[in-house]
Amino acid sequence: MATVLIAAVGTTPMYENLPVISRSAFFSRRVFPFLWLSVVGFIFLVGLITADSFTLFLLIPLIMLVAGWRMFKKVFAGVADRVYDGGDRLIFVYGERHETIKLKDVMNVNYAAMSSPDKVTLTLREATASSRVSREVAFLPIRRKLGFAEISFKRLRLENPQVDELIERIDQARRDDQRAG
Repeated sequence: MATVLIAAVGTTPMYENLPVISRSAFFSRRVFPFLWLSVVGFIFLVGLITADSFTLFLLIPLIMLVAGWRMFKKVFAGVADRVYDGGDRLIFVYGERHETIKLKDVMNVNYAAMSSPDKVTLTLREATASSRVSREVAFLPIRRKLGFAEISFKRLRLENPQVDELIERIDQARRDDQRAG
């Protein structure tokens, strides 16, 4: 089962020296949605102020605001701020809360590539102690430079060696756990 670690404010957790396998989700989760919704909201307000009567122009930005807000909530729900690679475990950081997930506890890996942003969702055998409801944890992997050579048309996805290596390690940890248990 996954365990939760809470770091005291002002102290540096020992895992901060571990490799980081996810990029910061700050821009994707906070800055971009704010900018996008602000621009669409501004267009709606300008249309509202300048329109003499109801026009279709007012309906389009309103639909974009509602759909954009719902989409951002769905896409970025539960995405970790940072993920550290601890060898046989991954440490997910959500603000001040930290969750440690053992690789053997991962049941499935879903890598949504060819989208912006790329997203890795891990389905766990059991819900974590802190979430109690969800059996899924997600993060935004570090994307290498997008080059034509990195697109696999056989597998129809963007290649990410780091994610592929994580999938192999998860599979190996499950096999080792089955042999031991």
